[in-house]
Amino acid sequence: MTHAGSPHGTEGLNRADGSPSASGLRQVSLARLREFGITPKRDLGQNFLIDDNILGVILGPLECGPEDIVLEVGAGLGVLTGALAGVAGHVHAFEVDKSLAAPLAATLRGDPKVGLHFQDVLKAPLEQLDPVPTLCASNLPYSVAGPFIIESLLRLPSVRRYCVMVQREVAERLAAAPGSKTYGVLSVWVQLYARIVRVRPLSRSIFYPQPHVDSSLVVLERLPAERLPSCHPAQLRAVIQGAFGQRRKTLVNALSAGLELTREQALALVTSLGLPANVRAERLAPGQFVALAERAFAGGAAAIPANLKLRVDRLF
Repeated sequence: MTHAGSPHGTEGLNRADGSPSASGLRQVSLARLREFGITPKRDLGQNFLIDDNILGVILGPLECGPEDIVLEVGAGLGVLTGALAGVAGHVHAFEVDKSLAAPLAATLRGDPKVGLHFQDVLKAPLEQLDPVPTLCASNLPYSVAGPFIIESLLRLPSVRRYCVMVQREVAERLAAAPGSKTYGVLSVWVQLYARIVRVRPLSRSIFYPQPHVDSSLVVLERLPAERLPSCHPAQLRAVIQGAFGQRRKTLVNALSAGLELTREQALALVTSLGLPANVRAERLAPGQFVALAERAFAGGAAAIPANLKLRVDRLF
């Protein structure tokens, strides 16, 4: 962290080139950046919220009440955290950058309704959070967005709605339809567990520093229990990741490699759903992956890889 006034500090806030002060934005984030001499860390994808107007844009569709428990990922300087604490019963705020502890404390002023977790949310025991989260509102860093949304949809069935800011590319993949270039692992997982309620573009000017890519606000609503996949999540994960593991291959060849099936077994599995032998994974609707998983593991032919984990490199 650098000190205020240093060559790499926050003097950029005062320039007349689209910087926060030039655009007339006045709120606590800018004060904290100057007060603590904070330099946003590129490796953590830090782009701090600096426009108070975005808080209403998030809180509106979140529909949060005093009985709700909110999960926030990427607390940053605590601007959104404080706004959430003003309407929720409790906020679980995760922040991986421990150097932000002091500015967060200054912003939140010891609010008893906020529980700060200085750890990587992808390594956190989310199932053990107490009280149990019912909503999620976050400004998600790019590297965390896809994996976090997938993991939380699987591991936190209590969360009924997500209102998250993500890079536009992630938003496009969340809402992608079968057959499109952006349709893949992330699209299938999310659409099996949630309904995309809204995708709204965001101005780059609400962040400091301004990112070089566009962002979107995405609202997701968890599907009712009767519409969720009935097969075991590990089996479904094996099928989805196996299917998209080698996008240039046909689904038959991809499943053969990913599920340790013979080509004949994989072919029989695919054609049993009335699919052509040369079909590729991106042509299947989300529900067809569930059908594949149910059939693949029904007879014990397919095997879940021993080291099966969420393949972040396959998300995008």
